[in-house]
Amino acid sequence: MTLKSWVNIDGVITPGEAARVSVFDRGFLFGDAVYEVLRTVDQAPLFWEAHRARLWRSARALCIPLDALDPSHLYAQMQATLAQADWGESSIRVIITRGEGEPAWGAGGFGQARWIIIVEPLRRPDPALYAQGCVLKTFGVARGDRGGLDPRIKSSNKLVAVMAIADAQAAGAHEALRVDPLGRILEGATSTFFLVRGGVLLTPPIAVGILEGITRAKVIELAQRLGVPFEEVELHIDDLPSADEAFICSSIRGVLPVRQIDQYVFSAPGPICRVILEGYERSLRGALSPSLG
Repeated sequence: MTLKSWVNIDGVITPGEAARVSVFDRGFLFGDAVYEVLRTVDQAPLFWEAHRARLWRSARALCIPLDALDPSHLYAQMQATLAQADWGESSIRVIITRGEGEPAWGAGGFGQARWIIIVEPLRRPDPALYAQGCVLKTFGVARGDRGGLDPRIKSSNKLVAVMAIADAQAAGAHEALRVDPLGRILEGATSTFFLVRGGVLLTPPIAVGILEGITRAKVIELAQRLGVPFEEVELHIDDLPSADEAFICSSIRGVLPVRQIDQYVFSAPGPICRVILEGYERSLRGALSPSLG
């Protein structure tokens, strides 16, 4: 039987189906954990240092103690887990929880944080979607949908994203596009959103309350290096009828064209999206610039 995943829990590597954590782990009890998801290119973790830095920032923001966790040790354990894989490219999920303790609300009095690495075969969207574009459905979110957390914290509490994706899939869409009560476009449930209007690439600024996406930053850097006009600006639902193109991006998807959002239809991939998509794929192996790969 071909294994579907390998899991490393605090240095113990097992097949995914054999992996276990305590029911008293805070990540299980309260979503008291942070995480990162990345992919490999040529079996090497892509943009690991950027993901590692955000992981550490998220953990510190939640006061999860990391004094005993050496980043170089975590990277070595990731490599050891990847070495078990007998497939091609992998997706990697790294989780840090507050650890085990009594099921009480307080965040104090816990010991060493627990870390978990999950390695699975890389599953990218259907190749046809890169040629034809995917479909998004808007999902209205309450002002406090992140429970008061700084949106820059990548925590394991993902109930809003789960609800948004379920709503999108029920309507036959591939991804949800989160919209706040003011009608401002925020981000996808699991992606960053870009729009093209009048030859200018646009994306919402971090200040509207979105995650500082790793792939988002790479796309912005790429656009600037390619001379594509770019602005960070608040986007609203009312901007969709006048848009020429749209796309989303994430660590696993890369750059994925959008052909429809609700009733609005776009060229997919349009000329700017095509330039960004092709440039991003080249950059993964450093064909454009080592800093992007």
